[in-house]
Amino acid sequence: MTSITIALSKGRIFDETAPLLKAAGVVALDNPETSRKLILATNRADVWLIIVR
Repeated sequence: MTSITIALSKGRIFDETAPLLKAAGVVALDNPETSRKLILATNRADVWLIIVR
């Protein structure tokens, strides 16, 4: 299976992009604002989020 990894920076970029991802059906399983993880799984097995600083 092919997967896609989306890199997002914390802060304003993430805040603006999160609603778009949610509308597309992609939701992080952990809260990126409180989690120390930089690689987050999503509700879709083929999509990962990387939080960059």
